[in-house]
Amino acid sequence: MAEIPLYYVRFLKPPPEEYVIGQHFTIVWAVESDLGDRAYWESLPIICCLQGCPQLGLRVLDVKKKKQTITTTNPLSRDITVTYDPYQGGGTVTRLVIEQLPGKPLPLGAKENIQFGMFLAPSARSSTTGHSVWQNAYISSSSIWVIPIWSAPIHTTVAKQRHFDTLSGDQAERVLRVNEKRIVRIREDTVQSIARHVWDCGLSMCQFLKEHKNELNFKVLIELGSGTGLVGIYAAEVLRPNKVYLTDLADALEIMQQNVDLMKTKDIVSVRELPWGGVRQEEYKDADLVLLTDVLYNQSSHDVLLDTLDWLLDNKNSRALLSYKERSPEERVFFEKVKQRQWVIERIMPADSIFEFYWLYK
Repeated sequence: MAEIPLYYVRFLKPPPEEYVIGQHFTIVWAVESDLGDRAYWESLPIICCLQGCPQLGLRVLDVKKKKQTITTTNPLSRDITVTYDPYQGGGTVTRLVIEQLPGKPLPLGAKENIQFGMFLAPSARSSTTGHSVWQNAYISSSSIWVIPIWSAPIHTTVAKQRHFDTLSGDQAERVLRVNEKRIVRIREDTVQSIARHVWDCGLSMCQFLKEHKNELNFKVLIELGSGTGLVGIYAAEVLRPNKVYLTDLADALEIMQQNVDLMKTKDIVSVRELPWGGVRQEEYKDADLVLLTDVLYNQSSHDVLLDTLDWLLDNKNSRALLSYKERSPEERVFFEKVKQRQWVIERIMPADSIFEFYWLYK
C-alpha cells in the first residue's frame, strides 16, 4: 500500500477524438493532485506515446510566437519526450502532429483507432519497476507516484485534404491492471468535477482489493458514491462476485454506465441512482459487502450516509469496507458517530500507507 503521495498527469485540453492524419493539434496538460488543488512543483520529463497502428508516429511542433509560424524540424517517433513546466500558468501547452512513419504507407481512406498516452519518462524514475495495479505509474526521483493518462480512443483517417484546426476531445482514460492478461479502462471527464474523475482513495482501494482478494469472499457488492465506477468495476473483475451495484446521484450515472460498457464481463454490474438516507431499498437486501471510498469529505452528508449503512448492514453477513484519506481533521467526526451507534469499527493497518482502511459492521 502506498506511503507516497499521488500526482496525476491530467489533460486540461485533450487530443481530438476524430482526426485526419497530418492535422496539427494542441494539448494542454498538467501534473497535479487528484482534486487539482496542488500542482507538482518541479519540472518533469514526460513520455508521449501512441498505442495502436505501428505505422503512425508523433512529432512536436515548434511555434515561433513572434511570427506565429509552425516548424516541423523535430524528429518523428512512436515515443517522444516533453517537459512539464510547473511555472506555466494554466498548464503546459504542447503542439503536435501525427504522421505516417517511413515504410509501407497507409492507403487513402484507411481508418485506424489509436490512443495517446503520457507517463513519467525513464530518466525521472526512482525505479524501473512500475506499480502492480496502476498501469504505467512510476515513482519519481522526488518520491511521488506519477499516475499516467491516456486519451479517449482517437479515430484517425488518411485523407488528401487536411483541416489544420481540429476539435479537442473532452474525456481521458486511466488504466488499471487486473492480471497479466486483463486491464480495466476507466473514462473520466477532463473538466473539474467531483463525481466524474478518479480520486486517490479509489486507486488505493483497487490495490487493496487485489492484494487481499483471496480473503474477500463476498457474493453481492454495492458501492456508495461510485463516481466513475472505478472501484466497483475493479472489484467485479478481481473478486468475481455474483452481482455488483454501482450507485450514486443522477449526475454520475452516465459516466458510470459508460465505464461499465467498456468492460468485457459487464453482465454482473448494474448502475443505479441511490440518494443516501434511511429509506430501505429491498433491491440491495442481499448485499454483503459495501464499498466506500472518499465519502467523508462532506461533513453534512455523514448522517445520511450512516442512515444508508444502517439498513444495508442489517444483513447479518454484511460488512462495509472504507478507504479514507484525511483531507480535513473535521472529517473524523464520522468515526465518533459510528461509535455512538455502537457499531463495530476495525482499522486495518497496512504497514506503510497514507490511506486508512476500516471494516464497519453491526
